[in-house]
Amino acid sequence: MAGMKLSKFPIAGVKQVIVVASGKGGVGKSATAVNLALALSAKDPKTLVGLLDADIYGPSLPRMMNLAGQPEVTKQNLMKPLENYGIKCMSMGFLVDEKPQ
Repeated sequence: MAGMKLSKFPIAGVKQVIVVASGKGGVGKSATAVNLALALSAKDPKTLVGLLDADIYGPSLPRMMNLAGQPEVTKQNLMKPLENYGIKCMSMGFLVDEKPQ
């Protein structure tokens, strides 16, 4: 499937998208996505890299990227991603309360 275009609609400002998915939980999707983002950023620091964690049941991106808090909202009502290690991150974990362990 190399070279296959998956999106009918382009994402403004985004050149390439890598999707990490699985039908099963606990297989390391978030760890794989974080490691890919860190590796891509380290390979070429001029490349802008971002992560989107849409997991509503157990968003782990905030913990893995050492981020906490809520995103700022612009005057246009858009959320600004939090950033660490040079990677912009958006996660459901920034928007919902963490479940007590």
